[in-house]
Amino acid sequence: MNTADFLTITAASVPDRVALGDPGESLTYPEFLERAQRLAHAFAGLGVGKGHNVGVMAVNSVAFPEIYYATAMVGATFVPLNYRARSDELEYMLRAAHVNVLFVAERYAPLLEPIRAALPGLEHIYGLDFVPEDGKTLAALRAGGAAEPFYREVDDADPVLIIYTSGTTAQPKGVVLTHKTLTAYVVNTQAPADPSAPQEVTLVSVPFFHIAGATTMLGSVWSGRRLAILPQFSPEAWLETVERERVTHAFVVPTMLKRLMEIEGFSRYDLSSLQLITYGAAPMPFEVVRRACDVFGCGLMNAYGQTESTSTLTYLSPDDHRLDGTPEEIARKVERLRSVGRAMPDLDIAVLAPDGRRLAAGEEGEICVRGDRVMREYQGRGEETAQALAAGWLHTGDVGRFDDDGYLFITGRVKDMIIRGGENIAPAEIEQVLEDHPAVAEAAVIGVPDVEWGEIVKAVLVPVAGAEAGEAELTEHVKSRLASYKAPALYEWVPELPRNHLGKILKNELRGESATA
Repeated sequence: MNTADFLTITAASVPDRVALGDPGESLTYPEFLERAQRLAHAFAGLGVGKGHNVGVMAVNSVAFPEIYYATAMVGATFVPLNYRARSDELEYMLRAAHVNVLFVAERYAPLLEPIRAALPGLEHIYGLDFVPEDGKTLAALRAGGAAEPFYREVDDADPVLIIYTSGTTAQPKGVVLTHKTLTAYVVNTQAPADPSAPQEVTLVSVPFFHIAGATTMLGSVWSGRRLAILPQFSPEAWLETVERERVTHAFVVPTMLKRLMEIEGFSRYDLSSLQLITYGAAPMPFEVVRRACDVFGCGLMNAYGQTESTSTLTYLSPDDHRLDGTPEEIARKVERLRSVGRAMPDLDIAVLAPDGRRLAAGEEGEICVRGDRVMREYQGRGEETAQALAAGWLHTGDVGRFDDDGYLFITGRVKDMIIRGGENIAPAEIEQVLEDHPAVAEAAVIGVPDVEWGEIVKAVLVPVAGAEAGEAELTEHVKSRLASYKAPALYEWVPELPRNHLGKILKNELRGESATA
């Protein structure tokens, strides 16, 4: 199935509905479809089709869905680019993804100037929100396309989307997703549009260059929702949009959720339309989700996944966030808020030992997955693809364990594991214990080289304003909950932890600072 069919089917099913909108414009489903078809015809006129890649570098707007669906129609591959990239990073991504056509916003056009000569494969550049000197714009290109249906046969295994990983280590990897992987995600997580049901509204405030933004776009179209597009996240804009557009569904990363609850005047916004807030993409501090359970009147859902698995692997349901029942039931639910929930029904998820054995509940190992949603490959990285997809499993690189009821608890990253005197130590469990201390707002635990032990545990901490705690007190606190060898030998207090654009802590930076300190 060509993922462009999501739009074609929904436009026929609910032609009276508004499909999407940003602060500048909105489109009905038939208008959206016509734009995509016109652009597809224009692409075909340029010779763009299978084997070609179409990039976009801009903040979120209605142009993204239009360009994606036109790209899918002609059988080409869509490459949304991180607009926070520097020129050298942009050159790397454009070159690695073999981008042939690029749409760029005026704000980011200067990044192309010093690298343009080094990209001979980049044949066409079009302005999104401005008119370049050569006059080539998205609007002008679209205007030259025919206003009639466009269809091109594709294979399920054909690539349609390349998403670059967030790059918390070295250069980001281009994850190649196919029509099959994206279709498997959408049809297994969203119901098709129902003309007899009230239309729901999805707010997308994460970038479209992230897998959560891309899958939100695809799922919203398939289900016939209205997609309210926020160019960039700010707490005020998010809350105002929910109130104004009567948003029913939204996805946020943990730092967004925290900032929403901290904004002055939070209670004055009318959020009564919200049915579900899904959060994920980075670990959620326990105190943040615990507070969100009390603050938000809608359902909450934790979604754990990766770009390589086309988003969600496991989920912690709204029922899991409702802290009601007997004292024993409430205590169990509170503990499970530290988990990432249970497996999605269309996937096989296992915790595997290094030798490939499937481990029982309570045993810790690498989280692995198989199913139709697993990526095709890392673009141009055969060796890393083979490692990630070894023995028929996608190896996530995350370490975790299942409890007896199938709830998955993540305890760290394979590459972040600390080996102290032959003992494997998972940083996440130490971080959770430290963050339970009243003086610690956030914690990041890393291993640093040591002559005697090989590695020792170091905790980098952000303090709670006005609170203090000595190293001996913190060490005793950890030892009261965990084996004594897991207690940090070193502590460092910092104003904030280094993070990427989605809130993931950049532990490579912390390790680098510790190595040179």
